[in-house]
Amino acid sequence: MKKLLLLTGLLTGLVAGTGAVAATAAPEPIGTVTLTLRECGYRIEAVVTGKAGVNELGNGATIFTAPGQEVTLTNVKTGESVTFGITGASHVNTVSANRVEITATGRNVLTIPEGDRKGVYLTVGSVTYVLDGRGRQISPFEGTGQVTDICALLA
Repeated sequence: MKKLLLLTGLLTGLVAGTGAVAATAAPEPIGTVTLTLRECGYRIEAVVTGKAGVNELGNGATIFTAPGQEVTLTNVKTGESVTFGITGASHVNTVSANRVEITATGRNVLTIPEGDRKGVYLTVGSVTYVLDGRGRQISPFEGTGQVTDICALLA
């Protein structure tokens, strides 16, 4: 389940997952991390810089933070790219092996790896959603935040 959280949360979770996880860790520089995302049905190269932190709160709750983080997302086939500051946080609550509730605040790039809503999204503000144990989004994005479909943006 922990790997699923890292894959389904946000790029911060992916990057923070490359180091050791402490119970409470101050954000640390991550250097430059390059990831390949396939959730759009085509390859996106994600280049992430900045800091990342992971705070495990117990009872299945974790907060991923991303102070000063930036990501450049490039459609590998077309070369089309966008760059975003992604300095938000994701509050992840593992309710059970089959249910993860995530609230993203601030600016985040979120990946949904499976299901009908599979994709990559920029969220600004506060949005909450639920994933099942396979990474499928089982509730839509809810809240006052704005959601941008990066797959459509880079297609």
